[in-house]
Amino acid sequence: MKQVPELLPVRILGDDILRMKAREVEEITDEIRDFAADLVHTMYLRDGVGLAAPQVGKSIRMFAADPWWGRDTDQQNPLVLINPIIESSEGQSVNEEGCISVPDIFAEVVRPSAITISFTDLEGTRQTMDLKGFPAIVMQHEYDHLNGVLFIDKIKMLTRLTLLPRIKELERRAVDGVNIVTELPPENND
Repeated sequence: MKQVPELLPVRILGDDILRMKAREVEEITDEIRDFAADLVHTMYLRDGVGLAAPQVGKSIRMFAADPWWGRDTDQQNPLVLINPIIESSEGQSVNEEGCISVPDIFAEVVRPSAITISFTDLEGTRQTMDLKGFPAIVMQHEYDHLNGVLFIDKIKMLTRLTLLPRIKELERRAVDGVNIVTELPPENND
């Protein structure tokens, strides 16, 4: 296994991989574990609380999340969810969302306020978690990435129309279906 995780380039709106349904992870190998370390490292360096594999160019059903970091604690406690399934959901909440792959765009999204999610961890153990509030929102947002869905697909039509020029500008930057950002935002570029 690699000793030092690397910063992965992030795919931006307009990149085809963000609209694809990701394939299941067949086996948890050292390569998958190394990728998980890179995914978590990239998530934190980009000040994210979640990051899905398709957002860094790998179309597999896997994401990293730490919805408590920076809110309830400064301690990092990342989860890596492989082949997750949202088993059930209930309630409803409206929250402002943003996304590393849709930079500088924020909008209110309606989602269930509580979920039960099952997943395989990096040791190959199937787990189930009941989540509510912000952690449930983060997990749903990342889960959507595995199905080619972005938060901007879930916003109200009037809001979408207002944001459309910025959305189209991001999409126009794509070249041959690829739109990548490799550098960190200025505040993290030490």
